[in-house]
Amino acid sequence: MRDISIDEKMDKIHDRRSKEYFKEVLSCYANENYRSAVVMLWSVAVCDTVYKLQSLIETYSDPSAEAILRELTTIQESNPKSAEWELRLIDDVHKRTNLLDPSEYENLRHLQQQRHLSAHPVLNANRDLHQPDRLTVRALINCTLDGLLTKPPLYTQKILEEFLRDLEDAAPTLTTEEKLKKFLEARYLTRMPKNVELSIFKKLWKLVFRTDNDDCNRNRNINSRTISLITTRHKHDIIDAINSERDYYSNIAATGLPTSYLVFYLCQFHEIYLLFNDDAKIKINHCIETEQLGKTLGWFIKPSLEQHYEDVLQWIVGPEHPNFEEWQWTHLAKIQDTPQWEEMFAKLLVAYFGASRSFDQADQRFALVIEPYLSKFNKTIIPILLQKIEDNGQVYARGRSYTDNRIIKKRIDELYPSGFDLAPYPMFSRSIAD
Repeated sequence: MRDISIDEKMDKIHDRRSKEYFKEVLSCYANENYRSAVVMLWSVAVCDTVYKLQSLIETYSDPSAEAILRELTTIQESNPKSAEWELRLIDDVHKRTNLLDPSEYENLRHLQQQRHLSAHPVLNANRDLHQPDRLTVRALINCTLDGLLTKPPLYTQKILEEFLRDLEDAAPTLTTEEKLKKFLEARYLTRMPKNVELSIFKKLWKLVFRTDNDDCNRNRNINSRTISLITTRHKHDIIDAINSERDYYSNIAATGLPTSYLVFYLCQFHEIYLLFNDDAKIKINHCIETEQLGKTLGWFIKPSLEQHYEDVLQWIVGPEHPNFEEWQWTHLAKIQDTPQWEEMFAKLLVAYFGASRSFDQADQRFALVIEPYLSKFNKTIIPILLQKIEDNGQVYARGRSYTDNRIIKKRIDELYPSGFDLAPYPMFSRSIAD
């Protein structure tokens, strides 16, 4: 009996030789020769582990892989009939590389024990040979496929260089988070042990949030997005890792791009802010108090989201007269997916439009913050918008108001099909009059 899921996984076996040998495992399993399937599965696992070590040597000149194979060769030559080296191989790979995580290692140890029972005339109390059942063999096959055969030979100390090089080369094409996710998962993340992925996260953290040089600046955006992706994939593990190494993760740049990017990251994963030591929090808070990005997205240090709304509002209408870029509004909108924040965000949009200081600025701000979001304006926001128009001559007296206000009127008609009293807003009414 064939197993479709196993067939599909077989196609993903990384080494072509292992894939060819595995066909014999599958043949034995399909024909219910379960003892033979287990024996052959162990042989494939041992061979595949050797192939992975060879690949580490060829690709990365990895000294641990070289030492393991050299020592095993010595054992084989000293006692050619002994199978001691097979289990030693699995033990050494687990201890001295990151090819196997603890659960994968234990699964292979269990496979070796089942192979011993299946390969030798071990009789039970009834003088019957050991006979593994179909479910046991199927589980052994799946564990070996998932934990070893379908994974490429990646090693933490060397893979980061290739990972970063690949990421830099592909960055111009990875224009959305979905494209980045598909790229990294297809090439790396779904094939590497979680501990390797977390190790890459740790190294990226230093490059993005601590180091400030031309190379880091050139790649900071794509590397920062990768940190966010890994955090999304393993949020609880990331929090545990940061909590257990607070000093390492709190060692961040004092100012500049690294700190700004960290604030942007914390806007998405605000729980992590609480894990930093006081020195790091002082640096982060300074960025939020003084930098445009920090003022926009630093909600996570405020007592409440309402307080952040008030702070941004006062900044917009205050003496600084900030000019926001599109990305600020895009990410400000994503701070929280709730009706309450959606309404507060809409009020900020309207306030920003109402604070225009010239005809040109009002034209630009209508295109940036009113028209794209108008469909989300509700019955609470529309009167506020109309009053802002009414109170600012730079908004109502500009030439484009006659066109723009008709767009607003369409939204008013959608919200108030029975009619809306425009009498309190004569400047707006005049602009839409036929």
